[in-house]
Amino acid sequence: MALGQHEGGDERNSFQTLVADFESTFGDLIPGIIHDFASPLNGILGRSELLGRRMDKTIERIEGHRDIKDSNVLADYEKIRSDAGLLAKEADHLFELFNSVAGKFRRLKDETVQPINLSELLESEVVFLRFYPQIKYAIDIKLALDREIPEVTGVKSDYSVALSAVIKRAVDSMKDSESKQLFVNTGYNDSEVYVNIRDTGMPLTELQIKTMREQWNSSASNFDVLNGQRGFFHALYILKKYGATFQIAYESGLNSVLIRIPY
Repeated sequence: MALGQHEGGDERNSFQTLVADFESTFGDLIPGIIHDFASPLNGILGRSELLGRRMDKTIERIEGHRDIKDSNVLADYEKIRSDAGLLAKEADHLFELFNSVAGKFRRLKDETVQPINLSELLESEVVFLRFYPQIKYAIDIKLALDREIPEVTGVKSDYSVALSAVIKRAVDSMKDSESKQLFVNTGYNDSEVYVNIRDTGMPLTELQIKTMREQWNSSASNFDVLNGQRGFFHALYILKKYGATFQIAYESGLNSVLIRIPY
């Protein structure tokens, strides 16, 4: 069932609503962020201590035994080099995690109109969502992102809050599902890029879809019958100002939200 475009309205209110929703759940992120940051940090501290001890022992051996075999020095050197490599790897991982968190907040504040690669943005959003424990440990996420898709023009904060809300709806729909799988695909044709988000959760009801379509084509703001789908509606409402059209379906055990945006 398709949802079309709607002229007018206040997309800014929808944007602020989704930002407020994100901020209200940020506390849920803290345990995941602390855990993910702690793992490489502990590795860095442990490897640093081990590296220091090995360097001290190696220097002592060299200074105290001038006739030490070259093979022994080489073995010590290889261990030190291995520790240094692992230390650098953990530091890189920690930096990536930091960039993931910082990047999310940069996107939320970026209100400049610019070219946007939706595949790159979606990958960043999914990486950030993995900080939520209920997503990281419970949901199998499969990405099939076309890196060569044409860029769309828009405000990055709009796309960030909207697409993450669509993904979050898919995640929430799988709360009671035995199978928890999320598929995020991107592609394009000669005039549009598309984002297809599919999941194994509970489908939207016909009443919910009908209500969203009615809300879309009127100035009404009664979201009570949407039963938890208000954020999803706001996400689509933000994207529609970029000429987006949407197809919502349930086929072969998968919910599908197909978003097409002209470029």
